[in-house]
Amino acid sequence: MKSQESRVSIELVEHPTYYPEEAWDLDLDHLDMFTEEVMEELATISWAEGNEYPNFNAVSAKTSQLNWGASGSFTEILMQVSVGAAGGAGGTAIHAAIKIVYEKLKNRSQGESWSNIPSADEAARLAKSRLHQHYGVAVDKLRITGSNVDADAERYEIDFVHEDGRKFGATVGAIKGIPSCTIVRMESGEPVLRPLPDPQSQGT
Repeated sequence: MKSQESRVSIELVEHPTYYPEEAWDLDLDHLDMFTEEVMEELATISWAEGNEYPNFNAVSAKTSQLNWGASGSFTEILMQVSVGAAGGAGGTAIHAAIKIVYEKLKNRSQGESWSNIPSADEAARLAKSRLHQHYGVAVDKLRITGSNVDADAERYEIDFVHEDGRKFGATVGAIKGIPSCTIVRMESGEPVLRPLPDPQSQGT
């Protein structure tokens, strides 16, 4: 299925039970690729370090369709790829591979959320939304502690602090020419475990 709207997310993780070290997102309109084709492109990222075997990874996809008045369809694809043993050089290779894949997907779409660099308020709202998506933090509990814009690179760097003291960073416009491409990260030296699912929400 080819959806009207697509979101492709990549989490760099030590293990799926931990929050990501950082997470990349890209929103696209009318991506001219089937979900399986996108997943094949994402698979190339796990080989970025040039090892005999790919990095551990998991890819999932979820598609929804609305036919209630105005119709629409949305596909969300999430890749989790291990970076625990990669170190600096491995992380750099994975970053480069993500950029290649995202640029390829952008070229196969009709566009994205913005055709130009967003305003500072729009960038902050998008960054908070991404932090909520990947780290489960309430957006109204985040406070901006720093914000810089590089007009030439069409990129924002924004720092946040949560009311519990956790610090986060965000890059909006992580790839020049793709304003909706974001990177969010938790500023922590050690991996942080995700909370265990509530048994009551899992049924019996």
